[in-house]
Amino acid sequence: MNSRIKLSARGAICGSYMKVLPLSVVIFLLVLIFSFCNAALNYYLENEIFLAVFSALTPIVFIVLISPLRLILQLKFLMLANGRSRFLMPAIGFSDVLKACELSIKLFFIKLFWFGAFEIIPFISAAVFIGYGSRNAVSLRAAYAVFGGIICLAVIGLVFYFIVVQRYSKSWFYLAGYSDFTAADAIKESIRKTRNRLAEIFFFKLGFMPWFLLCAGFFPAFFVVPYYKQSVTCYYLSR
Repeated sequence: MNSRIKLSARGAICGSYMKVLPLSVVIFLLVLIFSFCNAALNYYLENEIFLAVFSALTPIVFIVLISPLRLILQLKFLMLANGRSRFLMPAIGFSDVLKACELSIKLFFIKLFWFGAFEIIPFISAAVFIGYGSRNAVSLRAAYAVFGGIICLAVIGLVFYFIVVQRYSKSWFYLAGYSDFTAADAIKESIRKTRNRLAEIFFFKLGFMPWFLLCAGFFPAFFVVPYYKQSVTCYYLSR
């Protein structure tokens, strides 16, 4: 089944890379620019007030710029999956921009909550052990054993986190597919349609890991990411 979905995704995007690639590159470059500017200012800037203002404004500007682009890109992938490649000029209104921004903010805090829920035990364990070790002598072997256990807990928590957040993975899909949906409607519908399928979605996406390893070469990412997004869109349509 998954192989047929990937085949249909290749058929949908074949010959249409240039219809989604420019927008994908723009999103990627914006993420890169914001990350670089944030890191550079945090490293070089000494004015704490300006740094605080910049740190507060950066996420807002990032959300306002990226969210509408993500929505338009998802619309394009939906059109390609439905065989409407000649109509790949999706337009969104101001209300759609607001809904896209709202969805980005809500998903950020929801995912942040789940990340904290799954990583709180390793974090507390590491903090307690570091606090204990700062006051008492601990053998190197014991330190290795404890930190090895903490890392294992963190990795296990990360796996469960990625599985659980798949319940929200269709949110952008529904926001793009149904113009009358609000951000809350898209999240609720995603939760409803992914019930009892979280592991299935996770392992479908995990199957693209060899492709993402190719992205270490940077240039292949411009072709792998659109293919991955198209495949996920076709997967959602089939479910």
